[in-house]
Amino acid sequence: MQEREAVEQHLIAKTRGAEHVGVVFVHGIGQQSESSTVREFGGPILRWLQEWHKRRGLDLCVTSSDLTYGEMAERPARFKIDLDAFEKHPAQTWFFAEAWWASRLSAPNLDQMTWWGLKSAVVRCLRLAEVVVASFQKLPQSPKAIVEVVSSLLLFLGYVSAAILSVPLILALYVLAQIPGPVERAVMGLRNFVQDQIGDFYTFMWDDIQAVHVRGSVAVAIRFLIDKGQCERIAVVAHSQGTVVAYDALCSDAVPPADLARVKTFVTFGSALNNAWDTRLVPERTCRLREPLPLDIRWINVWSAYDPVSGGTIKITKRRSSDDKPPIRPPDEDLEVTNWMNVILDHGGYFVNREEFLSRLAQELESPGAREASRFFPEKGERTWRDRRRDRILTLVTWRVVAMLAFAAGVIARILASDRLRADGEAVWAWLMTLPIVGGAVMFIDEHAMWLAWTERLGARVLGIGFWLAVLGGAYVAISWLAFVPWHDNAGQRSAGTGRPPASQRTIIVASSIAMFFAILIGTLVMIQAPALRRP
Repeated sequence: MQEREAVEQHLIAKTRGAEHVGVVFVHGIGQQSESSTVREFGGPILRWLQEWHKRRGLDLCVTSSDLTYGEMAERPARFKIDLDAFEKHPAQTWFFAEAWWASRLSAPNLDQMTWWGLKSAVVRCLRLAEVVVASFQKLPQSPKAIVEVVSSLLLFLGYVSAAILSVPLILALYVLAQIPGPVERAVMGLRNFVQDQIGDFYTFMWDDIQAVHVRGSVAVAIRFLIDKGQCERIAVVAHSQGTVVAYDALCSDAVPPADLARVKTFVTFGSALNNAWDTRLVPERTCRLREPLPLDIRWINVWSAYDPVSGGTIKITKRRSSDDKPPIRPPDEDLEVTNWMNVILDHGGYFVNREEFLSRLAQELESPGAREASRFFPEKGERTWRDRRRDRILTLVTWRVVAMLAFAAGVIARILASDRLRADGEAVWAWLMTLPIVGGAVMFIDEHAMWLAWTERLGARVLGIGFWLAVLGGAYVAISWLAFVPWHDNAGQRSAGTGRPPASQRTIIVASSIAMFFAILIGTLVMIQAPALRRP
């Protein structure tokens, strides 16, 4: 450990003339392993920086890296890069470190999580209704908004349906948990997974003892970068529940005033702060998260409308009349980005968003509050690069919506055509019986679960839908990947270059859309015209 520290200090001494910038990454909920955050957050930034340098004939390398995987080592996990002087921009040294807090708290019990989870689902449905209204409001300004309207409506209906169906599922899990043996163990495993993955927010908001301990991880990382990295300036970059942990640390006495004075930038993305300030989800009175962020810290909040955690701008709730605390100030900048316009992918989609997130983060790290002065600021067409990305994502969403509607039409047509969908499901069920291991369980259900007879027709249709969804869905994913990913990646890489964006991408949008719609039409016709599956 002493040798490692000596090498690190030697590398710091070599770059003493450069400004030292520290970056603290704060992860969200889940059971992240140590060192995963600094790799998963720092890796995409590093790759974007390397792409930027490559397009200018320059090299950028990691100059030191000290990760921890449970062994005796100096924490936190970190790595360092050196930015050489470029044109009028001076050299800088960036230290990336993680504030790892996954091991610092214990999950709540299932009863607490169940009722709080149902309440949070209702709140989320209300927020999605706001997204639908906002998409309708865009229609007069842009005809393209029709895609957003349809997509947001489908998302809202899907989320409401999932929330309703979760109630009988939870009740069923409670009943199954009473059956000893393999069933009980399986249910308990599922319960532990849910508690570990989503119970962190509940614990942090309702358990002050654990919460104060958790926020200390941010202070430790900041102290390390000042002591060992000799960083004159610190940026805190937080995701999801990590935004709540980081905000609490920066607005309390967890970070000493001398250290807090070094923190100049606070970047939140996929923020859970709206949930933390929602009086429907948190305790009525708490001593935490009630102070404003210090005015000398520049706060940039990045969000996506389809992100199920943030779902919109930061909303500052009105304080109680009896509360004499100063009001919580809003972010200095509330930046909406377009990730994938997909509720499943958007929460983790920021680090693949080159044009709107990665480039912006690099600009703020080098030149906080004056990003136009950064070497990473694209002098030629920043707004155009962002608009081009949004048009590509809207094209992908259009394909997705058309494919979903076409699949629904195929399902209806197959039911009306002598209920071939039911015959498909019965054939799939018979095929499952022939499989090893799985077949035994399927045969047991088929022979003994006579009380499920009333669901036979519905269950067969569901299996038929599942079969066609697997076949056509797999084909759609493969074709859309070939049509979209190379085009999208190439355009994203070009945005880090020195040239102007092309005047238009209309030709490729039209050509790729025609090809996709033709493929979707063929798939739908195959589904409608194909004879019923035969039993093996």
